[in-house]
Amino acid sequence: MALDKRITYVRVDGGWQTYLHPINGGFVRYKLLQTSTQLEAAIARCKQAGWKTIDATNIVRKFNSVVPKRY
Repeated sequence: MALDKRITYVRVDGGWQTYLHPINGGFVRYKLLQTSTQLEAAIARCKQAGWKTIDATNIVRKFNSVVPKRY
């Protein structure tokens, strides 16, 4: 599987869930990071390797929020 040089992370109850993005689209769940120290180290390694890092926590929260229906 060929990967795009992009990793996304989302804040969840157990820490931060990371996702990798294949070139053909979609995403693959990669690793659950338990502490902010682990997350910071992972982000630093990704940036050093030339990968994009994306914090998708806010957009995921917006998508998952309940909004009243408009009629």
